[in-house]
Amino acid sequence: MTSRFFLTLRGRRHLLSRLVFPTLLLAAAISLAAQSVMAEPTPGWKAFAVGDHDRAQAIWRPLAENGDYNAAFGMGVLAQTRDQHEAAARWYEQAARAGLTSAQVLLGSMYIDGRGVPRDAVRAYAWLHRATLDGHANAAQARDAVGAALTTDQLSQAEALSLTLHAPE
Repeated sequence: MTSRFFLTLRGRRHLLSRLVFPTLLLAAAISLAAQSVMAEPTPGWKAFAVGDHDRAQAIWRPLAENGDYNAAFGMGVLAQTRDQHEAAARWYEQAARAGLTSAQVLLGSMYIDGRGVPRDAVRAYAWLHRATLDGHANAAQARDAVGAALTTDQLSQAEALSLTLHAPE
């Protein structure tokens, strides 16, 4: 399954770089911009913005460990800037399961590239589809780019999986 997918993707690298990666960068920018539009930036984001990553971590970690998905997202961004991709994926998944669409898109991109998680086209599509279902404005483009290389069975698996990707109620 995955080897065929990634061989197909090699031939579509230009398409992916043109459609998927700008979308993923936009997702992160939208998330940060939305926070500043809706309210004053939180102390964690203020610390992160000025490069005081240790302070941002000290603020976010206890909040994230107690279930705050915005803090978990911040921890994911922080881990990713430190090239700690496994930790970033764990934090993004916490935020993604809580419904934060930017985290869903970023986690999906990690499954595309195999950064911090195994390469898995079905999971990548599932997370991007989840983000689309949850209302992310640009996730459908990235989802469709991944979906173009999947078989009908893989698409069915991915769509079914996307319906399970949320925090238990």
